[in-house]
Amino acid sequence: MIFIMVVKDKIMNKILFKFKIYFLIFILFSGCSTATKEEQVDVPSKSIEKVEEVTKPVEKIIYKEKIVYVEEKVKDSKIIVGKNEYIYIPSEKLKLKAKIDTGATTTSIHALNIKPFERDGKKWIKFDLVDSDGKLINKALPISRTVYIKRHGAKNQKRYVVKMRINLATSSQLVDVTLTDRSKFTYPVLIGKNYLNGVILVDVSKKYMHEPTTKLNKE
Repeated sequence: MIFIMVVKDKIMNKILFKFKIYFLIFILFSGCSTATKEEQVDVPSKSIEKVEEVTKPVEKIIYKEKIVYVEEKVKDSKIIVGKNEYIYIPSEKLKLKAKIDTGATTTSIHALNIKPFERDGKKWIKFDLVDSDGKLINKALPISRTVYIKRHGAKNQKRYVVKMRINLATSSQLVDVTLTDRSKFTYPVLIGKNYLNGVILVDVSKKYMHEPTTKLNKE
């Protein structure tokens, strides 16, 4: 029995010795790990400065272009007249009604007793103008030219052309005028393109817009 007890004590002592050794090893390792952790905590780590990119806001410059259309005002020297106007013949102080015809080539006037003659070796023409009261006004002018008018089913009609000053609205022009019997027409005077071109515009919706100028311009 005594021997057995001695053996048990030895075994227990070995176990306790091993346990102590293991315990010391555990404490040592625990201490090292703790120290390592403390060193990690105590030792100041190098701070890494995080450089943030500072992005400056881009200034957007918007140029607003304002297009302004400037209407150039050009003074129009053309005269606007109606489809019917009064005209004035300064040399005779004669005021007559006229039809403004943009389709007619040459201006014409009602004339009676048309007779050509010679004066100083030049061809002239005698004729009578008729005023608004039916009174005849004798007149003689050099012949500017002669034209022939084609008529359907009849002989060509010979007409004499003279230079005559006619006032319409504020315009006063010396133009070619055809002498013809217009007794069958409403208007004794027909204003054609040779008077209108570049000077007169016609508003066919209106009549008698102007009183003709009475400048006493001699032919």
